[in-house]
Amino acid sequence: MGTIKSRMVVAAFLLVGLLGGVAWAEDNQMCVPMGDIVLKSISSEAKRAAVSFPHAVHFSYQCQKCHHQWNTESMITGCSTAGCHDLTEAPKDENGKPSKDAKLTIRYFKNAYHTMCIGCHKSIQQKNEIVEATQIQGGAKIAAAGPTGCIQCHPKEE
Repeated sequence: MGTIKSRMVVAAFLLVGLLGGVAWAEDNQMCVPMGDIVLKSISSEAKRAAVSFPHAVHFSYQCQKCHHQWNTESMITGCSTAGCHDLTEAPKDENGKPSKDAKLTIRYFKNAYHTMCIGCHKSIQQKNEIVEATQIQGGAKIAAAGPTGCIQCHPKEE
């Protein structure tokens, strides 16, 4: 008998397959990266190492949570595609100070990743704290929260 985790992975694949929420190759084969995806900065002035993102760990979430412009039929494009998160530097206002325009600042790839990833991990962390404090579900965690600190995601380069 399989573990709960393996059952969840199988269920996620079935659900995704049944709903058609996957990318397909030309010969109608499903193309979902299973291992780690290396997320590299698009800036030539990156100060930290690339992030190794465990894609399969996130299969319990809807694809559009991260791939928010994906229509579930076409191939998924990269996050730095023109008009999405394509700015290589933090936007500044007319005085040279960091912009407060949310629509503009989210186009800066670093802000997009940090807002999405760290924000989600912190939200899970807060929910786990509430569950633990109130003993809802016997105090069992909702999910692993994931990293929220710089060196947890960006290993030191060798």
